[in-house]
Amino acid sequence: MKELINKIFKIEIIRYGMVGVLSTALDYLFLNLSHTLMGGVNQTLGWATAIGFCVGLVNGYYFNSRWTFKYNTKGQEGKKFGQFAIISLVGLALTEIIVLYFANNVGHDKNIAKLIAVIIVFFWNFFGNKMWTFRQKSEKK
Repeated sequence: MKELINKIFKIEIIRYGMVGVLSTALDYLFLNLSHTLMGGVNQTLGWATAIGFCVGLVNGYYFNSRWTFKYNTKGQEGKKFGQFAIISLVGLALTEIIVLYFANNVGHDKNIAKLIAVIIVFFWNFFGNKMWTFRQKSEKK
């Protein structure tokens, strides 16, 4: 039984990573597309960034709920999406804190700081969603 649980866990974490790569690609695509469509000026960058984040968020929710965790969200879409969004927004805040800390206090390049944040926040998001958003009834104690 323990081997089966470990196998499922490994599959879930790999799938979660794959969905994360796709969501990030969509985030970048829509960031750049919307920024260009809004004239490409600095004043619209915040809106374009938000659009990209939201597209990545919706994609992540959709594929993680149905493919990664195979969770039946029927009748709970709003609640489950809200939970997913909360985990993601906390992850975004953690990313900001980690990047600023490692770039400003430790002296790492911003890209190294971001890489550290991505690794840490990946696990926050995965376990947060596995244990709260998409927790299976059989996993509850």
